Parts: sequence; structure tokens; C-alpha cells
Amino acid sequence: MRYRSASRALACVTATLAAALLSPAAGGASASVPWHLAAIDAPASWAESTGEGVVVAVVDSGVDADHPDLAGAVLPGRSYVDLDPGDEPRLLALGSEPGPVYERAFGQADPVGHGTAVAGLIAAGADSGHPGVAPDAEILPVRVLDDENRYHDSAMVGAAVEWAVDNGADIVNLSLGGHYDSAPFAEAIAYAEANDVLVVACTGNQRLDEPAEEVWFPARVPDVLAVTGTDDRGSRWRTAVTGEETDLAAPGADLLAPEPGGGHRTVTGTSFASALVSGAAALVRSAHPDWTAAEVRRAMIATARAGGEGLGAGMVDAAAAVAADLASLPPVEVPAEASPAVGLAATTAGGALLGLAALLLRGGRVPRTRYWTARRLAAREATPAPGA
Repeated sequence: MRYRSASRALACVTATLAAALLSPAAGGASASVPWHLAAIDAPASWAESTGEGVVVAVVDSGVDADHPDLAGAVLPGRSYVDLDPGDEPRLLALGSEPGPVYERAFGQADPVGHGTAVAGLIAAGADSGHPGVAPDAEILPVRVLDDENRYHDSAMVGAAVEWAVDNGADIVNLSLGGHYDSAPFAEAIAYAEANDVLVVACTGNQRLDEPAEEVWFPARVPDVLAVTGTDDRGSRWRTAVTGEETDLAAPGADLLAPEPGGGHRTVTGTSFASALVSGAAALVRSAHPDWTAAEVRRAMIATARAGGEGLGAGMVDAAAAVAADLASLPPVEVPAEASPAVGLAATTAGGALLGLAALLLRGGRVPRTRYWTARRLAAREATPAPGA
């Protein structure tokens, strides 16, 4: 097995566009629907679904839980950063005094801004002026990216994914990746699939002056919904990586997103295209709670609007996916052999995967924790009690 270098294990943000990621947005907020929401037809689905009841894990650089756009939407998460190898994340007891250490321990602080932008594009509130694709979804922040927006241990990221699965995630967004495969990370992807959790990941970014790169890991794993980025004309963004593993496309350039501290920035990269697709997936899962993760993935790919070269099935269409009828969709071809995610994981953890296989056969599911946040509590209080 090859291990990726630290220099290649990073968020899906093109190096040449790092300045754009952190540059202030010009002109402030627009009163109209943001172009990226219109491009994926998200507003047309809101009468039927807003993502309520769906938890999206943002495995990233943390999330600023105090940003007004995300008020009440950010669950207590977990941080895997600043730990000695092999240590468990140092969580503080519930009821501890809030503060920087407390917030970082639960993934509710973001020194980079990447995770906050991703979370806002997914689930910023409808009344914020900058709504996310699924404004009533909730965010489970799991921090794996350090203060330089990198991760140095793929096994750690795999552990973070497994923790998210065990703690309520319905969707896992991975706006990160690298060039080399990782058996522990692949095992975590297989674990998510076994527990009916949809994994969405960005295809990666590259410099304009470099040869075309292959789709990054873990996006190239077949069980992952791999997302590349487009510009405002619907063409592939010039630095967005693509390949035969690409499933869908979404806007990935010049998007207005929240930044830590309460403001907004213009962001560019397939990281943010992945966030939009995760938001669309939350709409579908909320509208069809009886659908499996595989069925959600199937519906989103089948209803995509065909586009130009390198966009996979095309631009994700949130409204069409929400309105989809599974019975009318084309069947998905299932290969006879196991997927690379399962195969790679089985190489190093065969016994564990046999246990997962048994779990699948008996229809089991790992018990998962649900947290009550301001949004969920408000919805609960607004719902009349039986007989009321």
C-alpha cells in the first residue's frame, strides 16, 4: 500500500485559487437567489423538502457554530486534530464552560474557514439571506484538517468517517482527498455503505500548467458519489479534476459562502461543488426517508441534466431528484466482483468486513446517537403532542 504525502493530502481547493478562496466577496449579498442554487434547481424543491431530519457530517476543518447563517444547525461534533498518534480525541464533558478549547474539541470552531464554507453551502438557514441547498438539514462537524487545511493521516480520516456514521450522519461530505489509496480510509467508506450512509466527495483540483490528474481518492471509489465543479455557464471549471469515475457536477467557482466570524467570502474549488451535491442529497433523503443511500445516489445520477465533457452524468438537479420515481428510473448495473472499497479494506481487515457482511445480511444497523439542536428543539416544540 502506498501512503500519500502530507503535501498531497488536502482539501479540494486549487492551489492557484487559494487567494480566491479567502478573498472578500464584492458587492455583498444579492436579494436574488444565488446563481449556484438556481443552477441546481434547489429552490424548486423547497416546497416539498428542505432537508429536515437529515444530518450531514462535514469531515473538514471544523465549522463555526456561531456563524449567524448556521444558527442552531451545528451539532456537537469531534476533533481529531492536535492529537498524538493513536490517542482518542479529547472531548470535554458536557456542561463545561464554552470557549475556544471547548469549541475546538467538538469541531465547532474553524481556524481555516474551509469547513464553515462547506457547511454553509449545505445548510445555511433560509432566513439568513444566504440559504444553503438544504436549509433545514443539520451539520455534524468532524475536524480532520489542520490549521494549514491538510490532513497527515488517512487512517485518522477513516476513523472520523466511522465516528460520523456511528453518531447520526445520514450523509458524509468529504471535501478533501489525495492521490494515493488508503486501506483504512477505504474500510471506513465500506463501513458507511454498510450502514446506509451516503458518502459524497470532491474529485480534486490541479494547477493549470500541470498534466491532467486522475480523480482523487476517495472520490474514485465506486461507492462514493464523486463530484466535479463547473463555472456559471455550466462548463467544467478549468482546474477541476475529472475522469471516468466522476458521477455528477455542481457549481464550483465564485460561490458566496460564510466565513468564520460572521462574514462571507467567495470560494472556488470542487470542495464546494461537493457541498452542493451533499445538500441536494439531504433534500432527497428528507423527501424519501424510506430510500436507501444507494437509491438516493441512483436517483441523483439518473435525473442529472446532461452537460459538457467531463461532467459525469451531468449537473445535479435537486428538484428532479426529489421528484424522482424509483420505479421509472433505469436499473443500476451491479458488478459481480466486490467494489475496490470493499476489496482494499478486506486486504487489511478481512475479519472486520466479514462482520459487516453479516450485519448487511441480517439488515442490522449500528445504533446511532441523535443530538437535539436549536433547530430540532424548535421543530419539536412546534409539533402538537398526540391528541392535542
